Amino acid sequence: MDLTLIISFGILLGCLIALSWFAGSDAPYIPTKMDHIRKILKLAGVKKGKKFYELGSGDGRVVIAASRLRAQSIGIEQSWIRVLYSRWKTYRQNDAIEGNCQFYHGNIFSRNYSDADIVYIFLLHKGVNKLEEKLKKELKKGSVAITQTYHFPSWKPFKKEEDFWLYRK
Repeated sequence: MDLTLIISFGILLGCLIALSWFAGSDAPYIPTKMDHIRKILKLAGVKKGKKFYELGSGDGRVVIAASRLRAQSIGIEQSWIRVLYSRWKTYRQNDAIEGNCQFYHGNIFSRNYSDADIVYIFLLHKGVNKLEEKLKKELKKGSVAITQTYHFPSWKPFKKEEDFWLYRK
């Protein structure tokens, strides 16, 4: 095989991986700082018997933190490479999270969240605004939504902690 062809294929493959890693118009990949996340998850009631979703789960760190609190934890992510990376991290840490952790590739706006007890969102304004009415309609009574940095414009939070706002349905 010609060296130019091999190099071209390598560059093309690298570009495809990079595009997948940085996919997303509603949330560029910005990892959540974990300093306060365990406290926020506990305030929201994340524990055994609860179902936790992170919408736009990135590298999986928040979903894994929720699973360590024994909640059934689900991450939805539109970048397939980040989903694979999150699954790999979960596999490596399997003893710590006891199989409570799942990651799915998909569109966060087309999924139904009526079974969720807690939903965590770290998206830009556009994505948060699109989710507000959807979650108000779909979440069951008593469910909690958590936003970070960008918050719902008309849903009143019951708790504000640092850059995290918690809302109850």
